Amino acid sequence: MWFGVLLFPSLIAADVIYLKNGNKIHAQVIKEDEKQIFLESGGGEFAVSKSSVDHVVKSDAPAATPATPRLNRDIPLPLTPPVDSTLDAASPVIHNDAVDEAYLARLTDDASTHPTPDNLHKLKQGLQGAAVFLISKGQPEAAIAAYREALKYLPHDQALDLALGYLLWKQEHYSEAVEFLLPEADRFPRAPDFRLLLGSAYYGMEDLDQAIAQWNKALAIADNPQLRDAVAKAQRERDVSGSYSEIRSEHFLLRYDGQHNDRLGTEILNSLEGSFQDLVLDLNYTPSDPIVVILYPNQAFRDITRMPTWVGALNDGKIRIPVSGLTQMTPKLAQILRHELTHSFVRLITLGRCPVWFNEGLAQLEEGASTATLGSRLGREIAAGSLPLYSSLEGPFVNLPADQVPLVYAKSLAALEYLRDDVGMGEILKLLQLMSSEDMGTVLHDEIRSDYPGLEQDVGNYLAKKYGQ
Repeated sequence: MWFGVLLFPSLIAADVIYLKNGNKIHAQVIKEDEKQIFLESGGGEFAVSKSSVDHVVKSDAPAATPATPRLNRDIPLPLTPPVDSTLDAASPVIHNDAVDEAYLARLTDDASTHPTPDNLHKLKQGLQGAAVFLISKGQPEAAIAAYREALKYLPHDQALDLALGYLLWKQEHYSEAVEFLLPEADRFPRAPDFRLLLGSAYYGMEDLDQAIAQWNKALAIADNPQLRDAVAKAQRERDVSGSYSEIRSEHFLLRYDGQHNDRLGTEILNSLEGSFQDLVLDLNYTPSDPIVVILYPNQAFRDITRMPTWVGALNDGKIRIPVSGLTQMTPKLAQILRHELTHSFVRLITLGRCPVWFNEGLAQLEEGASTATLGSRLGREIAAGSLPLYSSLEGPFVNLPADQVPLVYAKSLAALEYLRDDVGMGEILKLLQLMSSEDMGTVLHDEIRSDYPGLEQDVGNYLAKKYGQ
């Protein structure tokens, strides 16, 4: 039986930081000093001044960390936070939990009419405050626009450059990131973060030679053990797939071992494009940049991914599939492709914050899987409490006992079948969108008036009614 897996570099438990102006921030508290509290969210690290904070509510859930070797999707972050650490998230640009456009317009007018250092600094702080807020609300594209606007008035500002470059990479706008970062890297030759981000963007584009070259330039400026590991992994990939054939379609870059014929490659691209259009309709989202798909001989897949033997495909930002022995498309391969492509959509919609159980359940739902064959047994196992709870399945499944894997995937699918039949696909899409800015507990409470214990009970009742026990 085939099972796919999607790993996230950091599924963090969200703390809630309540500000004195009435706003709140969902992020993980990393550390604090006498003046600031340092936070991490999907947009990177930033800080808020303690004077602006009313109180902090820490999450009861521990941060989930990958229990397997780091994957190339988990590229090293910049050596310095991509958002100005002196930025006050309680900026007057945020009123009533929204960006104050009139205030920003006044700052812009002042900077345009009288471009004094003080006016330009105020505009920079205002637009950065807006960007940080938009990131916290799951609107990274709007944050990108805010940084671009700031750079119109403060061109080549290093902090703004890095923040924009980071978000372009984070949103997988790899070609835009390269175009933007190349001249800035030359402008700031002693700043390793530009080369680091450039290498990461090239890696996302599957240009391994340039990725390695840029990362080595960053290492020449400042040593970084995590970056050295990334270079070594990219070199291993290049050794395996450097001679692979390559074909493109409107939304995909496909690379495959030359032992597989062009006909298979064309059939796979056609299948991917068909699934892409279906997912655009199903999930109401359209990825803007090409998605990389790599077909490996079975052993090469194991060597590159280092995944457990039960893992039959991987989406770590690129879709990686072992296809030894295949000479033509099969219904099973089409299911695998659609499953893994669903992960790509989900990662972009939720900014990589979707719990793995939800992600895997939705991917199985999209591929056409059903709990029918395991439904009765699954219901009994859930009733007996012998399977991991949904609250403990937010992180990767790769360390699960092999004999438990089929039931855990079935349990993930059961939750999505229950949600589909109880609240409908439209509500599932709302849940996905909310995940970009809220933790799963908050999403369940706010959108379907439930929580993890309630979900366990509801799914158990759903299975008992549908299949008996």
